[in-house]
Amino acid sequence: MKVLVSIQQAVAQWQIPADSVATLRARFPHIEFIYATTDDERGRGLAVCDAAYTWILTAAELAAAPRLRWLHTSAVAVETLCLPELFARGVVVSNTRGVQAVPIAEHVMAVVLALAKQLPLVLEHQRGAHWAQNQFTGPHLPWLLDGRTLGLIGVGTIGGAIASRAKAFGMRVVAMRRRTAGAPVASVDHIYDPAGFEQFLAATEVLVIAAPLTPQTLGLIGAAQIAALPRGAVLVNVGRARIVDTDALVAALHSGHLGGASLDVYPREPLPPEHPLWTCPNVVLTPHTSGFRQGHWDDVVELFAENLERFERAEAPRFRVEPELGY
Repeated sequence: MKVLVSIQQAVAQWQIPADSVATLRARFPHIEFIYATTDDERGRGLAVCDAAYTWILTAAELAAAPRLRWLHTSAVAVETLCLPELFARGVVVSNTRGVQAVPIAEHVMAVVLALAKQLPLVLEHQRGAHWAQNQFTGPHLPWLLDGRTLGLIGVGTIGGAIASRAKAFGMRVVAMRRRTAGAPVASVDHIYDPAGFEQFLAATEVLVIAAPLTPQTLGLIGAAQIAALPRGAVLVNVGRARIVDTDALVAALHSGHLGGASLDVYPREPLPPEHPLWTCPNVVLTPHTSGFRQGHWDDVVELFAENLERFERAEAPRFRVEPELGY
């Protein structure tokens, strides 16, 4: 069996380390791992691989990979893969769901606390060596998470981890998802279906977006939806940038309807220095790092190794991407 390992990125943290490839080779000495770090190596590997461990694949590349039967992405998001073509050819696709749930959930709670405790204002005055005690009045007074309602869009592994941590702070947790049937989600007090979207928004004081980008979530939060949130609500996006209308978000921050926001994803990355988000009031902007952590690749490679063993046994992988859902 031949397995292509091709995980090269401009972002250093998302590049698979060479020692992780060595770990795979030691664990599976009977498998040939083609470790591609150049386009030419990737092309040669696609031509002969039975499985691919990568984060991106185009339709043209798939056409050049006649033996490919399984693709595992090192990411959670799958919009960088040619899913319709993969599914049409019967290629099994799986992703790295769950590995980033805890770091992203901790990140969400960190930025929600930062907004609640007015840390952007604190740091602004700290840089000027200004004792700003009397600035903390009116809308700049810190507020409690305890008793507030956190609304989740996306209740997968990341959303579930966020919900349990929010509950530990005494928050009420509600969620919105397409399908409300089935077992209740731990730590979520109420789940709304799309018909109840306006009620969900009206009840939400901290809106957290942790959903994948799909035709249903594209542009889901626009000016009307932001206006439906209570005045002073805050918005946190660790999902995908195109779920939120950025212009509407900027306008709501400047008008004061939104009390703050934290973004980890952007319509263009890196975020250009002239973008108006940089000068919005009460925002925490992180450079798409909510999933960064020590030990990341140990856990990511362990999941891939487990799925590779399943592939050898002709079993379904963990975290299979479902054609009817697109995630």
